[in-house]
Parts: sequence; C-alpha cells; structure tokens
Amino acid sequence: MADVTIEELGLRFVQVCLKQYWGGCLFLVLFAAGVVWSLCCHRKKEAGIFIGYTIFLILTVYNPFFVKYIVPKVNFENEYYRFFWILPVVPGVAYYAVRLVFAVKNKWGKTIVALILAGVIVAVGTPIPGVTQNFAMADNLYKVPDDLRAVCSVIHEDSEKENPRVVFSNDLNTLARQYDASLQLVLNRNAVLYRAGSTVAGKINEKSSWYRRQRVIMDVVYYEQKVRLKKFRYALRKTRTDYLVLPVTLRNHKYFMKAGCEPIAQTNNYVVYRFDWKNANN
Repeated sequence: MADVTIEELGLRFVQVCLKQYWGGCLFLVLFAAGVVWSLCCHRKKEAGIFIGYTIFLILTVYNPFFVKYIVPKVNFENEYYRFFWILPVVPGVAYYAVRLVFAVKNKWGKTIVALILAGVIVAVGTPIPGVTQNFAMADNLYKVPDDLRAVCSVIHEDSEKENPRVVFSNDLNTLARQYDASLQLVLNRNAVLYRAGSTVAGKINEKSSWYRRQRVIMDVVYYEQKVRLKKFRYALRKTRTDYLVLPVTLRNHKYFMKAGCEPIAQTNNYVVYRFDWKNANN
C-alpha cells in the first residue's frame, strides 16, 4: 500500500494496512462475530474450516512480529495487503447469516431474521459510489472495453508470432494482460507506475537499460514528449516491439509513421500500428 512502510510503522504495520484495506466496511466485524459464535456454541463441521483458517492466518501472515521480520526479507511489503484477500470474510458472512436464519424454527421468524440480516449487511457494507466513481455497465461479459477485444483480434490475425510484443496505451496496458495473456507487454507495470511517480512501484534502477528504453517509449506514447526519432526507434528495436495500440486522440500520429510504425487498423478510439523491429533502420 502507498505510504505505508514497515520501517516507519513497525508492529503497527498490519493494523494500519487492515484499516486502510477495509475502510468503512464492517464485514470483518461480522465475520469475527461469526467465528466467536462458532467457538462458543455453533458446532458445525463446515464452521470449523473458518475457525482453523482464521487461527492459522493470525499466527502467520497477520502476525505483526512475523510480518515485521519476514515480509521485508522477501520484498513483499508493497503487495502485503493481498494477504487480506485469502481470509474468506464474504463467504463467512454469508454462511453465518444463513445459519442464523435456519436456527429459527418459525417460518415467519426466518423471514424477519433474513430481512434484518439483509439490512445489516447493506448498512455496514460499502455502497457502489464508495467503491467506484462514474460506475457504468461493462461492454461485454469479459468486463473489458470492446475496443480492447477488437485490437487484440487484429494483432492475432496480423501476426505470425504466438506471443507478439505490444505497447498499449496507458488505459489498456493493465487490462490487456488480464484479457489476453498471450500478448507480451513491452511496458512493465512497475516501470509505468514508477514513471508516473507512484510510491508502490517497488525498486527501479533508473540507470538500467531495461528501464531507460521503456521510459523513452512512455515519454512519447504516454506523455507526448519530444524525443528524437532515432532514439525512439532504437528503443522500439531493443524492446522488440511488434505492435503499438495508441489512442486516436494523440496529437503525434505522424511521428509514429515517420518512426517506421505502419497503421494497420483503427477502432473508434484506438489505432493499431505494426513495427518491424527486425528490419528497422537505426
């Protein structure tokens, strides 16, 4: 998580990460209450799974002492919050809610308890506006823009390679690897984050050729900075870039064509360029 470090917080690191991760959502409190209920009086085999799982995690990855001394050694500090994903809070809350409903014998009683529990879950959860702004339905069942599906199809139809290397626009770079893992991303996620000034990108060696070549490409594609054609073309060659998927709204499309990028297709919002890095001139 950004601006949260073990060096600064020490044993409070887990607590602060947990607070930032859950925010105002109180599902963890409901889950903890269910675990306590199981320990005290609810003796069901399936409930034992939640108990055992929770105890194991508390002793290991949620243990402040374990985290303080082990996590930095494996360089997992920035990604530590992902350990919160493995605690089955939502399935646990659903399970305990159902058990509570079935614990009531009367049919009307079940209905009343179910309505009360539904109200509690809605009240203590995080509504959509608190999770995302400008919420909109996905274009398709893949939950990615139709433009991304279209450009990926174009690349596969045009390329003879099984795993072509592609420079995607900033808004598609992360989505592309989730939708089509066969396409290799030229611009590494951490390199992109670091160039943007993010504090969660991890350690990046600015002087390494690995980063400097990607930075040249990002300077042109993401920030529309003026870079000598020869330098940009050299970066594309050294990164073995096969295709570039760029927004139609970019102001420097002529620059890419001068650099040897050939437009082969266009969707509503993106232009697909082919770059023959093997035969590109210096």
